[in-house]
Amino acid sequence: MEQCRALFYCFIALEELYSGHGWSVLLEEAVLPDGRTKRTPRVHRCDCVNIVAFSDPLNVLLLREYRPFYGEYIWMLPSGHVDKETDVTVAAQRELREETGFRARNLRLYCVTRQSEAIAFANHIFIASDLTKDPLKQDADEMIEVHKMPLEEAIQKVLESPVIHTSSAFALLRVQRDKITG
Repeated sequence: MEQCRALFYCFIALEELYSGHGWSVLLEEAVLPDGRTKRTPRVHRCDCVNIVAFSDPLNVLLLREYRPFYGEYIWMLPSGHVDKETDVTVAAQRELREETGFRARNLRLYCVTRQSEAIAFANHIFIASDLTKDPLKQDADEMIEVHKMPLEEAIQKVLESPVIHTSSAFALLRVQRDKITG
């Protein structure tokens, strides 16, 4: 199966090395600009959404969530997998409602990031505003506290967390750089 993506290389999936639990590892081959090829295993998983939710023009919602495999509470944005639907905007709204109890009347895709060439998934970062109470049932295995705070404080909390949630740190710093408000 050959796939070409704008701004990325063309690659051919040669062999599936592993598949299970929402993950797969494929041996893939990509053509380099000089015509040579590179073979490497790549991990595939569903994309993620991260939401910078403005409760008002100057404050954002930040989660303090217990992460059992770190054994720590960490500070992070509302985030989750795009696994129950194919539309990333629908996934962002669902995660916002599950994790914060709010729905965004204004929800827009802000940017898309990728962590590594070796792991094929994207983080879709959204800006949410004009929030109204509309909770969905929280996942049974999550321990989440929702906190409202100024953007600068949210950045500080994420960067000082025992384990830094990198997509949250990036999103908040970029929002600050771009002077985005709710």
